[in-house]
Amino acid sequence: MNRRFLAKIAIVFGILIIFGLVSFFIFKSKAYNSRLSDSGLVQLFKINKNEGAKEIGNNLVEEKLIKNKYYFYYQLWEQDLTSKIQAGNYELSPNMTVEEIVQKIVNGKTKEVYQKLIIPEGFTNTKIVARIREIDSKLADEFKEIVSCHCQEKDNCDCQKLKNKYLFLEGLPSGIDLEGYLFPDTYFIYPEDDAFKLVTKFLNNFKEKIVLRNAKEFEKQEKTLHEVLTLASIVEKEVRSDNDKEIVAGLFWDRVADNYLLQSCATLAYILGEDKKQYTYEDTQIESPFNTYKYKGLPPGPVSNPGLKSIEATISPKKSDYYYFLSDPVTGETVFSETLDEHNLNKNKYGL
Repeated sequence: MNRRFLAKIAIVFGILIIFGLVSFFIFKSKAYNSRLSDSGLVQLFKINKNEGAKEIGNNLVEEKLIKNKYYFYYQLWEQDLTSKIQAGNYELSPNMTVEEIVQKIVNGKTKEVYQKLIIPEGFTNTKIVARIREIDSKLADEFKEIVSCHCQEKDNCDCQKLKNKYLFLEGLPSGIDLEGYLFPDTYFIYPEDDAFKLVTKFLNNFKEKIVLRNAKEFEKQEKTLHEVLTLASIVEKEVRSDNDKEIVAGLFWDRVADNYLLQSCATLAYILGEDKKQYTYEDTQIESPFNTYKYKGLPPGPVSNPGLKSIEATISPKKSDYYYFLSDPVTGETVFSETLDEHNLNKNKYGL
C-alpha cells in the first residue's frame, strides 16, 4: 500500500518536473526569440540615466516594443547584464527579438544625431515639405518629388516602387499624389536618411496605425481606403471635437449617397493653398475637380493628412438627422442644422 502510494507520488512529481522543465524551456525560447510583431516600423526609445531594469522593461511593453517584460528581465539576469545597460536614444522596432533589443542597449548602440520632425494632424503635403525644408532643403526637394507621384507607372519611379511595396497604395488612382497617406506624427531624421527612406517611415507608420489596427473595420466597409481617407481629410479640417467629427462624417456620407454637393471649405483651402475665415462666391466657382461646391461626390483624393480620430470617425460615423453645419467663428463650436432654412438662419446669426 505504501509502495503504491509512494510510486504514485513519484509519478506525480516526475510529471511536475517534466512539465516544469518543458515550461521553462518554452519560456526561455520565447525570452530570446519572441518578437511583438512583423512591423518594420522603427521608433526612438529613450533610456534615462539611473533608470532601472524594471522601469525599462515596463517602458518597452508600454511602447509596444516587446510582448512580456519578464522575457527582458530573464535575459538580463541570466547573462548578468543588468548593470551594463547604457543610457541613450535607441532605434528599436517591434520586429526585433528581445535578445536583439537587449544586446543593443547593453552595447550602447545609440542614435544621438537626429532631427525631430513634428507633423500636426491636418497638415498638407505642401506644409510637410516646408517643415522638412527647415531641416534640409535638398531632402525636402527630393521628398516632394517622390510624394507628388508625377512619374507613376514609369520605370525607376520611386512613387511606383512604393505602390508596389505597400498593398494599401494599390487603390491610389493614377495622377493622384500621396496626400492623405503621410500619417501625422513625430519622426526622427538621421544623417544617413534619404528622401525615399523618410517617405517609407511615414508609410510604415500609416500601415501600423491605420491599416493594421482597422483591418476588420475596413473589411466591413463598402468604401475603399482611398475614399475613407479622402473624406477623413475633409472632416479633419472642418471640425475639432471627436464627437462632432463622427456626426459630420455621417452627414457627409449621407450627402455622397444622395448625390448632393459636399460644399466643404476644406476643399477650397486645398485648391487656394490658404485658410480663410470665409470664402467668397468667386472662390466657390474656381475650376478644379477638388471643388466640392461645383462637383458632387468626393474629390479625387484627400485634401490633407488626417489624424487617427478623423479616420476612425469616417470609418464609423454617427447617424443623425443633420444635413448642414457651420463653425462658430468665435468659439469654433459646431452648429448643426437639419434643413437649409435652419442653416441659413444660423449663418445670419453667426455673421457668416
